[in-house]
Amino acid sequence: MIRFVNRALALAISVAVVGAAGADQFQITVTNMGPQPISPMFLAASNSNFDAFTVGSTASLGIKNIAEMGDATAMQSIAAGAGSDISQYIVGPSVLTTGQSYTVNLMADSAHPYLTYISMLGKTNDGFVGGAIGDDALNLYVGSNPLAFSYILTGTQAWDAGTELNTQNAADLAFLGGTGNPADSNNLIRQHAGVIPGVGDSWQLMPAWGLTQDLVRLDIAPVPEPATLAVLGIGLLAALRRRKK
Repeated sequence: MIRFVNRALALAISVAVVGAAGADQFQITVTNMGPQPISPMFLAASNSNFDAFTVGSTASLGIKNIAEMGDATAMQSIAAGAGSDISQYIVGPSVLTTGQSYTVNLMADSAHPYLTYISMLGKTNDGFVGGAIGDDALNLYVGSNPLAFSYILTGTQAWDAGTELNTQNAADLAFLGGTGNPADSNNLIRQHAGVIPGVGDSWQLMPAWGLTQDLVRLDIAPVPEPATLAVLGIGLLAALRRRKK
């Protein structure tokens, strides 16, 4: 479910950067709004050829490692191998607990307008939140014009990687030091069924969420180029002078 916050502001900012040539720098703030900690988020700006995951398909090693351990190293290797299909990819600097956030910068352009975003749900066997091409990737542009907007991921974008059986046992949970890896017979990416009360010896340590629960917010805004800032500054000075007169 896509929820844009302050659409008027988003349109105002996008208008301010109309005409920006070449690559654009986007400032992205990731905020954890849900009960689960999330791993450092993998972010990539790409064209439609880079599909980090597809619901209903088998998880790649990149998704497996993020969903089980919060490790984005393999996904970075996949992104590096995508070559010119990606403008830039980065990984956030830290784990986020409820209410925490960080801000990163990512380069994109109208030929690479799609934002992929993936984080582990930290207290699950193999759960993650995210979006990719075909499965809730975000378009950072309208035509060639970069956009500013806020986007909220809900429980409908909590995915089960299908790489581990959801035993909810401490021996199988990375956040409790578990090393077990029982196979999941349904080894396809699917919507996560959530924490199941009474199942496993550690279910009560795995904060639950619902489909309508807000999990992560992405605040996205293009960083104005120096020339754009200068034009805006001149306009502001002119307005101040008119006010004084």
